[in-house]
Amino acid sequence: MDQSMWHLRWHIFTAVFVLANCARAQVAVTPAETTPSIYVVNVEAVTPEREDDYYVNLLRLILAASKAPNEHIELRFSDRQFTQWRWLIELSNTESTNNLLWTVTSNHRETLLRPIRIPLFKGLIGARLMVIRRQDEARFKQITSLQDLQQLVAGQGANWPDTAVLKANGLPVTEGVGKEQLYKMLAAKRFDYFPRGVTEIANETAFLQRYDLVVAPNWYLSYPAAMYFFVNKDNEELAKRMESGFERLIDNGEFEQFFKSHPRIKNGLPYLVNRKPLLLSNPSLPKSMPINQPRYWYGETGGGY
Repeated sequence: MDQSMWHLRWHIFTAVFVLANCARAQVAVTPAETTPSIYVVNVEAVTPEREDDYYVNLLRLILAASKAPNEHIELRFSDRQFTQWRWLIELSNTESTNNLLWTVTSNHRETLLRPIRIPLFKGLIGARLMVIRRQDEARFKQITSLQDLQQLVAGQGANWPDTAVLKANGLPVTEGVGKEQLYKMLAAKRFDYFPRGVTEIANETAFLQRYDLVVAPNWYLSYPAAMYFFVNKDNEELAKRMESGFERLIDNGEFEQFFKSHPRIKNGLPYLVNRKPLLLSNPSLPKSMPINQPRYWYGETGGGY
């Protein structure tokens, strides 16, 4: 072999070797660049029993609307079951992680936590149906005013904002811990009626059937209220992300579609059709509530039901 041919083959071999190593280097880098980052949100609640859980599915939509292209959202639920008040205290003391919960707002709760001030149910959480014992239907048909209702006793949860609203409007209240206990107390005649949100009743028909309960005729309670997502007061990053994602869902119509199609709304709203509101005031209502932004509320007026 002459020397020129040998040099040619050597250069070809060297070029192939260099290209092969470059290709291997590129293959080694590419997976690292495309591996999604994991964004974890710790939900202050136990894993929901129902696949159509309103809060969890809405939360997923909000986080997805604000996620980066290579980001994977992971929700982690607690393995402990606490009272609502205990969840609030837990979240207010948790600073370092992305912890979050949903609950009805009040002045006091907004001093403890950072609210995302977009009502999850468009204010319908303030439309409260009165669950009663079936044998008391005739008695409740005689009610014609708030003064009549003030002669009866409501059941409500200890530390629930709704309890303060009822008491502020002169309605006697017996307190319990948790909705299941309150349904049992109603059936046991510990009080006369149990106000439940029109967005809650669709998930609680099993209690009504078990204890032979019905929704009171003619009237429902109505007061301005909102349920929000809350985060720790120091977690402004998660709060801003939740706000931007939620606003995006409202702008593109996705939230409206989710809201109207969900069983909580579809099965709850018909209860309002033949019932009139007994209007109550809400002294615990934060002044920060965005009542002049109709896009957040059900109905044509801000906070209307």
